[in-house]
Amino acid sequence: MSLLFRKSKIEDIEILLPIQKASFQEDLEKYEDFETNPACETSEKLAENIKKYQHFTILDEDTVIGAIDVRGSDERMHIDKVFVSPTSQDKGVGTAAIQFLEEQFPNVKLWTLYTPHLSFRNHYFYEKFGYKKTKEVQLTTNLILFKYEKLSKTLRPLD
Repeated sequence: MSLLFRKSKIEDIEILLPIQKASFQEDLEKYEDFETNPACETSEKLAENIKKYQHFTILDEDTVIGAIDVRGSDERMHIDKVFVSPTSQDKGVGTAAIQFLEEQFPNVKLWTLYTPHLSFRNHYFYEKFGYKKTKEVQLTTNLILFKYEKLSKTLRPLD
């Protein structure tokens, strides 16, 4: 894979939205969270996110395969979503995306994100980057979100 990350454009929506829906469909079926699940997001909402936040499209050569949506500042940056086309998953794209974010925003003091309680793959994935579970939030009867946080490397005490 030859990955490229670039700022998302409004023109990307017609390609990104079906990828986003496919990426989050399993969670939608499992948790039945029709209010906040990204599989239910509209093209208008995605356009708003692209304009308002730091939104990056992930390409493999010339093919769009996913995106990253982050929000915040150097004090606290929140990873709202990272999604990769199901056909491109398990190939290191997520790892490259997190590395890209940390390189893109080297001065961030605290990184945060939420992930579903039964998404064990996600837990393992974020924990390998140094994220720690700090909180549980009951969103619906079926869905508990785990909040993960990571302090910047520059803030960690020396061992």
